[in-house]
Amino acid sequence: MSTTEILAELPALPPDDLETIWQTAGRLLEGRSLTASPELLAAVDEADASWEKEGGVPLEDVRRTIASWPGK
Repeated sequence: MSTTEILAELPALPPDDLETIWQTAGRLLEGRSLTASPELLAAVDEADASWEKEGGVPLEDVRRTIASWPGK
């Protein structure tokens, strides 16, 4: 199965299967250095500029939000 075929099937999977895939990919990539694409770097720069201009969310709010996510 090609990467394109796999990615096309992901939206049809139940949340539990997606979580398993996410966790497995994380374990497989652990310790690897990933190269950021120009698009990703541009998005990070844009987010940083937005944060500088508009402010951000307090860390405790972020932690509470993440703690409320299923599977966390």
